[in-house]
Amino acid sequence: MLAKELIQRIVSEANLAPSTHNTQPARWSFNDDSSILISADCSRFLPAGDPTNRDAGLSCGAALEGTIMALAEVGIKTSSVDDLWARNDCDAIKGHRLAAQINIKGEASALPLNTEISKRFTWRSKFLPCENTMTQALDKWASEKPDVTLATSTTDIDFLSQKNDMSSIHFMRDDAFRTELVDWMRLSTSHDNYAEDGLNLEALQMGALEGFGAKLVLGTSLFCVLDKLDVAKALIGEEAQTKSSSAIALFHRTQTESPIDTGRAFYRFWLEMTKLGFSAWPMAVVADNQESAAECMERFSIPKDHRLVNVLRVGNVGAKRPKTARLNAGRLVV
Repeated sequence: MLAKELIQRIVSEANLAPSTHNTQPARWSFNDDSSILISADCSRFLPAGDPTNRDAGLSCGAALEGTIMALAEVGIKTSSVDDLWARNDCDAIKGHRLAAQINIKGEASALPLNTEISKRFTWRSKFLPCENTMTQALDKWASEKPDVTLATSTTDIDFLSQKNDMSSIHFMRDDAFRTELVDWMRLSTSHDNYAEDGLNLEALQMGALEGFGAKLVLGTSLFCVLDKLDVAKALIGEEAQTKSSSAIALFHRTQTESPIDTGRAFYRFWLEMTKLGFSAWPMAVVADNQESAAECMERFSIPKDHRLVNVLRVGNVGAKRPKTARLNAGRLVV
């Protein structure tokens, strides 16, 4: 059994992995037989935004990859991984769904992407202009990735900007979706979970007044009124931010792949972009909306046996970095 301090270090680093709405559903159990169980806290699932729980599986897959990297960072080798997601449901362990088991044995060295973990963050605001050397490196990297399609032309970025705003208003018109989203937004620094989880003002790049306005519009029936007046779409649109992107990365994987494996690959994909000096913001609604996903698949010639997992606008933000909200390690070990 690993020492408590070492467990907390491993879990804290593993939990820096991305998760939908920053819900952080992954939980860890360290066993005496040199195995680690990763499960999902089902109370953190998103019934409206993720009715099939696939995104929860992706979040746990990213946390699994983060765990393997965190173990390597402290010199512990992962000997094998068992994907448990498809075999279980939320009744498996007192409201948790088993996601994966890691078996550890032997010594390891830190992995190449370990240095990028602390540098990765989401960026919702506009991007800065990017030097040609950076964009050329991004193009070369994407050309060698069978699961990444890069949109760089003004026409393609405009197209994806329209699809993002169209898909956003589509989902926001669903009262259950909007209520769930607002529930995970931390729009005031006085929120009990402001520094722990969800989408806080730093993550959303909002000031206190903007946060108040967002809660007033999205969290009340005022949204429906503004939507009927054809004002809501402009209020939630992100055209300026999207068009400031150096590129937009479409991440796609085979349709039959387990969400655990997809989540692992997604985390590596994002860290690889971080290594190239880029920050990103997920425009997940484009992939979640069946109509816009189908249009993207056709326009960008994505293989028919793949599914569009996520769409991220990508760019340079210089030395800026928002604070990251994360749960304390003590709440992550079960």
